[in-house]
Amino acid sequence: MKKLVLGVTLVLVLCMISGCNASSEAEKGNYIISKEDQRILVAKNISRKDSESNFTALKNNKVEFVNYIVEDSQLYNELRVGEKVNVTPKTNDKGEYIVMQSDPPQIVADKIERQKD
Repeated sequence: MKKLVLGVTLVLVLCMISGCNASSEAEKGNYIISKEDQRILVAKNISRKDSESNFTALKNNKVEFVNYIVEDSQLYNELRVGEKVNVTPKTNDKGEYIVMQSDPPQIVADKIERQKD
């Protein structure tokens, strides 16, 4: 009986540990950290908690940023700072997307998928 209880306890502990690791990885993503003039500033591969930091703090931590130009005004108005998104850039006839030389770079967004945390 003691072996059974010990075995069940061990399995539960392992499940909890692996579940915690999986959830912290799932938190990483691309978050909108600001909006201005039909553009969203997206910080790439950060946690939900990090998305609440200011631009300077994130930049000091060498986070990658992209300014996406949102051509759809209704979608732009619906998007919120702090929202997790996956953005597909708009491409030209050759399948290439145009990156405007700025810091952070600017790219026209083709498709913006809102993701759940």
